[in-house]
Amino acid sequence: MFDNSIFDVVIGLLFVFFVFSLVVSGINEGVRKLLNTRSKALWVAVQRILDESDSAPQTTSLSPALGPVPDRTDVSSNPRTVVGSEPAESLARQLYDHPVIARLDTARLGRPTRINDIPPREFARALVDILTPDDPDGNPLWDGIEERIRELPGPLRTQFQLLYREADGDVLRFRLAVETWFDSSMERVSSWYRSRTRIVMVLYGLAVAVFFNVSAIGVTTELYRNDVVRDTVVSLAETNATGLGGIEDCTTRTCVEAEVSSVLDTGLPIWWRTCPGIGTDSGDHWCGFEDFGSSLATVAGWLITAAALSIGASFWFGLLKRAVRIRSQPGGSSG
Repeated sequence: MFDNSIFDVVIGLLFVFFVFSLVVSGINEGVRKLLNTRSKALWVAVQRILDESDSAPQTTSLSPALGPVPDRTDVSSNPRTVVGSEPAESLARQLYDHPVIARLDTARLGRPTRINDIPPREFARALVDILTPDDPDGNPLWDGIEERIRELPGPLRTQFQLLYREADGDVLRFRLAVETWFDSSMERVSSWYRSRTRIVMVLYGLAVAVFFNVSAIGVTTELYRNDVVRDTVVSLAETNATGLGGIEDCTTRTCVEAEVSSVLDTGLPIWWRTCPGIGTDSGDHWCGFEDFGSSLATVAGWLITAAALSIGASFWFGLLKRAVRIRSQPGGSSG
């Protein structure tokens, strides 16, 4: 069915991409936690959809700068906050201080918020509650929501007035409409965040490719030419594809380091090693940089590797499992 060597080369390359994608994923997750980027992105998104233009971040970019997030504060026992109350506070800030949202925060009091996801239902509950005035006894005045909506910033006021009219003033229907509106808004915001993440992942992938000297061209060439190395790598790939239930089984630093070490021990041209010169050049050079042609191929291989690693470990693990399954079937390349 398949040419044994070619199909095994593919499996070997998939395995290499999978292992070093784990490294990239680990770096990305570590940097995200260190810089709190998910929380910053969510805060920017909430500001953009709730606050008026002079208080929200000013940008026309699809990927606005991720500035600092607000600190977590102690919330009042009364969750209702008066829109436009003194001292003046943005609607986004009021939302984050609302008990329904504040309970999602894992940060300590006085530390930058670590809220990285707001379920649409919780968003709608908190926001409608903020828009609901109280009577002198502290009871909610549902009929006052429409008046509060008139106090909102222009674009948001227009949208919420439309939602309120479509709900015929019914609070429950209005809250469901706000929930749907927030979910739709987050979908649009997620597109620029994913674009930003893809760019960052390519940069991480390039850093890993250069640091470990993982050239897709060099790895493919060695897998095709060297039967011993190819068999060793394919055996490792089969063990991982059948032994791991998913990449969640290998997210710890110990597991990733073990995977990388196993690849380095296969004899593939990975890592920085010296090789003898070519032709009249008798000096030693870094492997893959013996002459201009090999240097060019190595750099091109880095770029291919960087693009591949940016896709993510889940993608490569899925392809690896599929390829190993095909190879093990009767009539596959293992025969």
